[in-house]
Formats: sequence, C-alpha cells, structure tokens
Amino acid sequence: MYDCNEEIGTDMEGEAVFKISEFSRLSQVSMKTLRYYDQIGLLKPASIDPFNGYRYYTTEQLFRLNRILAYKDLGLTLEQIAQALDVQIPLAEVRGMLRLKQAEIHALIEQESTRLARIEARLHLIEREGETQSGHDVALKSIKALRVASLPTCANLSSSHLPFFFEELNRSLSRSGLSEPATLPHMVLWQDTGACRDDQDDTFDVEVACPLPEQVSVDAHLTIRTLPALPLVASLMHECQPHGTCTALLDLGRWMEQNGYTISLSQPCREVYFAKGENQFYVTEAQIPVEKG
Repeated sequence: MYDCNEEIGTDMEGEAVFKISEFSRLSQVSMKTLRYYDQIGLLKPASIDPFNGYRYYTTEQLFRLNRILAYKDLGLTLEQIAQALDVQIPLAEVRGMLRLKQAEIHALIEQESTRLARIEARLHLIEREGETQSGHDVALKSIKALRVASLPTCANLSSSHLPFFFEELNRSLSRSGLSEPATLPHMVLWQDTGACRDDQDDTFDVEVACPLPEQVSVDAHLTIRTLPALPLVASLMHECQPHGTCTALLDLGRWMEQNGYTISLSQPCREVYFAKGENQFYVTEAQIPVEKG
C-alpha cells in the first residue's frame, strides 16, 4: 500500500514532476482515481520511486488526463477511452465510438421525452378527475422468450368459450405428465390474419397456451414451441371473467392512441390469465406488442 500523503515535488533530469498529492491538487482529480487509472493502465505515472513507491507525474500528463476527463464527460467507458487514446487506433474508429454514443444519447432523449409525455398525461388525468382515478394503469416493458404448449382453437374465438378450451388444454397437459396444470398461468394468443372480407369483420387466429415450467413429452393435441421475445409491449393488469364483458382492452387502446403507439403486427397479442380468486375473476395481464407512431 502506497503512502496517501505523498507531498513533496521534485525535479528529475530538469523536468518538473509532481507527487500524486500535488498532481491531484493540480488536476482536481482524487488520488484514489489516479491510482485506479494507474492500475488499469489508463494513466501510468511517469516514474515510481523504487524505495518508497511514490508515484511521480509530469506536467505533460495533465494533457492526457484532461483528454480522459473530456471523453468521460461525453459518456465513453474507461475501456473506450483507453482505445481512443491509443495512438495506433485509426481516427475513423474514434469517430465511430462517438457516433455510437451520440445515437445512444439520442435514443435516451427520445425515451425520456415519451416518459415525460406520459407523466404529463397522468397529471392531467389526476387534475381532471380529482382524488379518484378510473380506468387501468398501463406499463411499457419487454417480454423474454417463453416456451409454451399451445392448443390451436379457431378464428374469432368467443370469450365465453375460453373456460372450455382452458380445460381441454389442462387435460392434454396432464396426459403429457405435467402435474397440476390448472395452477399455472394460461394464455390466449390472437393475431389479425388480414383475411377479412367485405361481408365479415376482421378475422383473428386464436390459440390458448400455457408456459412450460419443465420438460414434458408432447401430447398429440399440443404444439410445443417458443414464443419469441417482445422488445416492447403495453402491459395492463386487470380482473375479468373469461365469459364476461371487460373494458380493459378499450382502456389500453385509448392509452395507445393518446400516447402515440400502434399495435405491432409482427407478433400475436397476448392475454395471460393468472390464478382465479374466490369471486371467480381471473387476475389477467394484457400484453400488446406496440411500436411508436
């Protein structure tokens, strides 16, 4: 461990040098930080006394330290700064790192701007409705890839038929060796097929599914597959009865319209039914893939 009170400056071959305490005061960078920069090779002392271990820095090193601080202020990591300071690195590569950081900051600004808009909308809602808040809360989040067993159903499945298909799914899961499938979350996946005609409403492909917590053999009636990760979904928690009328999706659609989001058609929408309570209502989460604009 080196002495923290390295105080006295010195001359070495006619060149002004400073002990770490003096260099710290000149540069306004803590001795702890200077020691760390030495440790990772970002700013090595000009020399180290072999007898007492004191570090010595030159005035020329203030230029390198100042560039380190400038790059750090731009948001580059210490590893990126080390690369940028390497005399062998092409200037185009330094420019590329700065362009990348520029893009990251632009994305962050856009993300925070949309969050600010949502805060302003919520404040407006609170001011308009006073102490009571109606409707449902919507959150934006990402969803990881999920392995599921699914049971294809039919187009335009009525919500009143969901309990029947959930029971059929549970029977198939039990035959596959999965214990107590009824206690697991159940999902409804639906996606617009684009096959509507002038004489009918939009047609949706619908299937019920269940996340798989363990490896199971495949029942003939089931399809085992992995649902891809969703980078951005609008999530809404609510209570509902599968065979009843629920306004949650209307609230979600209203929120999307007010905040400038549209449904992404690349992946099915999801509704996850969790455990049923004593009142026969499911705690349910709607997960709608969305994109800005």
